[in-house]
Amino acid sequence: MTILVTGLRGGLDIINASLLYYVAKAEGKDVILGACRSKSLSRLGGKFESFADSGALVGPETTIRARGRYVEPLVSQTIKEKVLYFGRKFEDKSDLARFREAVLTARERFGITDHILVDGGGDSLILQHGDGIEGVSETFDPYEGGDAEVMVALKGIPNTYLALVSVGLDIDVKKFWKNLTELNKIGGYFGRVHLVNRELENYVLSDIVSFTEPFLQPYFDLAEERVIMSLDDFDDPGKMRSHTAVVTYHALKGHFGMQRTYVDWEPKVEGRLGVNVTNNHNWMYFFDLTRVEALKDKFNKI
Repeated sequence: MTILVTGLRGGLDIINASLLYYVAKAEGKDVILGACRSKSLSRLGGKFESFADSGALVGPETTIRARGRYVEPLVSQTIKEKVLYFGRKFEDKSDLARFREAVLTARERFGITDHILVDGGGDSLILQHGDGIEGVSETFDPYEGGDAEVMVALKGIPNTYLALVSVGLDIDVKKFWKNLTELNKIGGYFGRVHLVNRELENYVLSDIVSFTEPFLQPYFDLAEERVIMSLDDFDDPGKMRSHTAVVTYHALKGHFGMQRTYVDWEPKVEGRLGVNVTNNHNWMYFFDLTRVEALKDKFNKI
């Protein structure tokens, strides 16, 4: 068994994905960390190894010529392993067929048996208009945005799962639970795990990761090294901003209450910038990606 754990889209979802990477490491599993990003391999420089038109192994000596928070080389430096990079574009034009082929090629080349895509915030479970949060969610269209593109491209591939953490930052919580209930009816919900006390609730993927071993400290080390947590961190070129990664970090640390995330789109709660971090942000939810897409199509009569 070899597990591939990738950030679902962009930003610093790879930091959220590292939670499952470290879980699998602690349990002695073969695991590879990666990211699904928008920029094509033509934006990569320095040292990297491409294995498909839209797939590459990147390391600390890789450069990414793009605006945005491309933290993958820095993460590779921290974990001392190469990171898989999948681009949704080819030669700077959207090409989901090549993106899908890169994932399939990686599965064959590296012997990957299970692929878990990790989303911080929960917008990947926006299945119809009205599921988002006004003024917060990036999109209200369930078929728009990077999350939706990745999920459409990878649906139908066996043993491909979706994991959500810090739910409620990007999706209305009531709509999230409604969608979860509907997914459970069609066998698309695989339970949830409390990442601090490792409580399992209806969790059925223990053959992949069982959460039997402590794993949080290396995650904390990675997050503290690569994520901006305070104003002082802005002077560190090795750190980048992330709304969801900061909330997840504080939740797992037990830093509940108002916490600043320092992103440009930071919301206001009762007149104060920040997010009200709660114990609910500690749960990670697991779904079958193909069934999520099937329910989305049903809701939207596609």
